[in-house]
Amino acid sequence: MTLKEQLMQAIEEASEPVLVEVLDFLQFLQSKQVEDAADIQAARESLATVATEGTVSWEALKAGVGL
Repeated sequence: MTLKEQLMQAIEEASEPVLVEVLDFLQFLQSKQVEDAADIQAARESLATVATEGTVSWEALKAGVGL
């Protein structure tokens, strides 16, 4: 039996309150996956910027933001 078949069987046997929680958790995982993908893309863009423009010192960064 595949994982999907096992999940479908468990869903068929679950009570309504459990199904509500499962759906909520699944939606949370899906939104987290989207956020993680966005974070990874932002990190890749930052690395590309560093590769093309170089980096700044910690002291220059702090001075740039007024610390």
